[in-house]
Amino acid sequence: MIMSLTNQPYQICQRCVMDTSDPLISFDESGYCNLCTDFLENRQQVIQTDIHNNEPLIQLFEHVKSRSKNKKYDCIIGLSGGVDSSALAVLAHSHGLRILAVHLDNGW
Repeated sequence: MIMSLTNQPYQICQRCVMDTSDPLISFDESGYCNLCTDFLENRQQVIQTDIHNNEPLIQLFEHVKSRSKNKKYDCIIGLSGGVDSSALAVLAHSHGLRILAVHLDNGW
């Protein structure tokens, strides 16, 4: 039997890639971990599914700007060079956010 770093038998989630290397992970009777189960149960409250409705994003940008009125930057964005972080930076800038961009090179 292979043991994990947390001294519990090694187990990997039947749905995602998480395993017992996370000391806070737990599994249900189906072998699904608490991490992906929590995500699936809560995603509808977080993920915007209507791609034509930009109002939640605009509200978020306005909230960020209002909280940083007297600061040099409104936000920090980590730029990997990929499409996701680059698109976010362009979108945030186009909505008037003052961005401190930090390039992250993780070697991938």
